[in-house]
Amino acid sequence: MEILSTGEKIKRARIFKGITLKDLCGNKISISKMSCIENGKVKADKELLTYIADKIGIDLNYLTEDVYEQIYNNLEMIKKTISSDIECENKLKYNLEYCIKYEYYDLAFELMHILFSYYIEHNKIENIQLIVSQYYDLYQRNNTVENTLIYFKDMARYFYENSEYMESITYYNKLREILTQEKNISDKEEYCLIAYNEAVCYQKLNKVEEAYELLSKVIKDVDSIKNDASKGKVFHSYSTLCIKLKKDFADQYKKKAFEYQQHNPIVLALSKGDYGKYYFEVNEREKAINEIKEGIKIFPNYNSEKYVEFLNSCTKILIKNSEFEIASEIADESLNIAISTDNIILLKKSYYLKGTILQRLGDYSQAEKYMNISLDALFKSGTREERKERYIDMGNMYYKLGSISDSLKYFNLAFVANKKI
Repeated sequence: MEILSTGEKIKRARIFKGITLKDLCGNKISISKMSCIENGKVKADKELLTYIADKIGIDLNYLTEDVYEQIYNNLEMIKKTISSDIECENKLKYNLEYCIKYEYYDLAFELMHILFSYYIEHNKIENIQLIVSQYYDLYQRNNTVENTLIYFKDMARYFYENSEYMESITYYNKLREILTQEKNISDKEEYCLIAYNEAVCYQKLNKVEEAYELLSKVIKDVDSIKNDASKGKVFHSYSTLCIKLKKDFADQYKKKAFEYQQHNPIVLALSKGDYGKYYFEVNEREKAINEIKEGIKIFPNYNSEKYVEFLNSCTKILIKNSEFEIASEIADESLNIAISTDNIILLKKSYYLKGTILQRLGDYSQAEKYMNISLDALFKSGTREERKERYIDMGNMYYKLGSISDSLKYFNLAFVANKKI
């Protein structure tokens, strides 16, 4: 993976084999010119490189492979191994540095795109913030239609992961414009997937009508999408919007989504949880509870940590909609499994949800126990914002317990935490 100029290769091989500059040059070339070649100040022609390779005893192809070719070959190797290579981040940055040094901006753009995507997939948002301006500069140097699509999709995805949905919509909207205008590269499948992502952003902002209008267009061309998982996502999102807007044909699209999701129980269970949330929003409580219960039955419980995460998400929906008895049963199961996983983050959340339910049921003395355990776990892994919110919960709980001094203590801690944020 190391990148060397032709001169550096000659110098390293010569020193390693104990050959002096004088011995290498012989009567063929002056010592000063050879020194300039080794230092990259002069470029050797093929005849001279053939002589040097023979004199030192190294492969001519290795010697003549320039920096561009080395980076290109490295890039191809990175693409093949990125999913399993723990050093891929360092390799990407190393090759990117050389691209910029030698002004190989086409390769630099591709490397930056891969590095940017890698950071998004691994949720390294702070790393992205360090390279986002450099990525923009490289895009400006390689401003083709193809690169514009790549760059805009990366930025849209970045803003989505950062919960900046309006910024994400701006990029997705521009992408749809480009695909509409550039008929030579127009791709119905790509257009549909971009429109779907834009609709999801609108949905996150609770702009339901805008999301529905976009997805209605996608549904008409959904057969252009080749990937079954992607089709399932489209039908699922559309059916949740139909529920929200009280459309009579919501069940029709739930069945469509099921066709493409039935072979993936985790995805299917998560979809059921979403349906439950949306049915609660339109006050169809029985349907909401049934969907959540079905989701819990479907979710494969051998994946303990993921199962607890799902149970906790269902519990939150039920708490929000005042279904405390059902929420309490699910929270008990979640807590028991979380304890067996020994995952501090899951434990923190599970104890907190159980404590919240007990508070809502008026059992403040039991709630105090669970909330205190949750707070202890929070100190080990939580953020300052999470601690602030928890202090407020504790303050409210102790106020209801009649312990004014403890209540004031936690409200004061929340105030201090808020000043530091």
